[in-house]
This record gives sequence, C-alpha cells and structure tokens, in this order.
Amino acid sequence: MIYAGAEYYRDKGFETNSYVGLQFGSQLFQWGFLAPEVGFDAYFGSPAEMEFNYIGEANSIPEAKLKTQFSSYFFSITPKLKFGNEEAALVILPQYNIGKVSARGDYLVYNGNLYALEDREKVSGNQSFWSIAVGVEGQIFDVDHLWFSLFLKYTLLNSEEIIEELGFPDQNFDPAGGSSDGIGVGFRVYYDLFSAL
Repeated sequence: MIYAGAEYYRDKGFETNSYVGLQFGSQLFQWGFLAPEVGFDAYFGSPAEMEFNYIGEANSIPEAKLKTQFSSYFFSITPKLKFGNEEAALVILPQYNIGKVSARGDYLVYNGNLYALEDREKVSGNQSFWSIAVGVEGQIFDVDHLWFSLFLKYTLLNSEEIIEELGFPDQNFDPAGGSSDGIGVGFRVYYDLFSAL
C-alpha cells in the first residue's frame, strides 16, 4: 500500500506564518494493530524577513533586508498503530526521521529603486528527529483500495538551528527565524495497488 500526503504547520517564525511538508511512502503490512510505514518526507519554508535601518529614522525605507529559506529531505520510519476497522480507525504515528536540512540567506541592499542582492550564503547539515501524530483513517468512499487519513502532528524538526548557522562575515548581525519544533495538521491518501488490480 502506497501513500501521498501534505502537512501544514502554523508558526510565526515564518514569512507567511507557516511552512509545509510533503510525504510519499508505503505501509509495508498490517499485523493486528501494527502497520509499519517507511517514507520520504520533505519540508519547505521561508522564515520572516529581517530588516535593517541603519539611519534609525522610524518611517524610512529599510536600507537592507535579509531573506532566508530552508528545505529538508528525510527518510522516515513509522511503527504506525491502527485501532479500528477499514471504515474508520484511530491511528497513532510515532515517526523517526533522518536526513539533511539546508538553508539559504540573501542579503539585499536598497539602491534607491529596488533591493539588489549583495551577498548570498548557503549552509546544510544532517539532522534526525522524532515526531508523533494522532488522527483518523478510513474509507470515505465505497472503494476497497482507497483510504484517507487526517491527523494532528507534533514534530521536532529544527529549522531555527540551520538558519542561525548562516554566516555573513562582512555584516554585523546574526540571522534568525524558523522554529525548533512545530504543531501542524496533515492529510494522506492511501492506495492499495494489489486490491486495485
């Protein structure tokens, strides 16, 4: 059984007060209430801009800005617990993720007409973390090979740490933004290839 899904996290440390995740993977089997999964997870977001007003006038246009973004890719292992039947079940998903997280920072300076790129820094590193989700899974339509899942998820994905590692040696500031954890909602679609044949 394969699945695809998306997650949405609300967080004020980001430009749109949110970041997103995408998942693809497979439920390997189900034995009683145990239904382990393996997957590939990707997360993306743009932390809130930093503005610099070196003149100090309250209503003046910021002389410079720092725009940052992060992306991450993880292999995930989930010993999913499923309590119920095919029509409706409670699911608990403790998930371990291991992979890489990257960040990019663009330092932009106002030239009188627009903000032009003056410096760009990139950094990446390995990261592993746990997350846990609780939700429901079941068949909304009368189709034997299609299931849907909706869940609430808490994750320890740390985008704040990688953003802080961005270095701009010629500038006098420390990059900030992102988050050290997050709470979001997720939606998945499961498709049983074998029963669909």
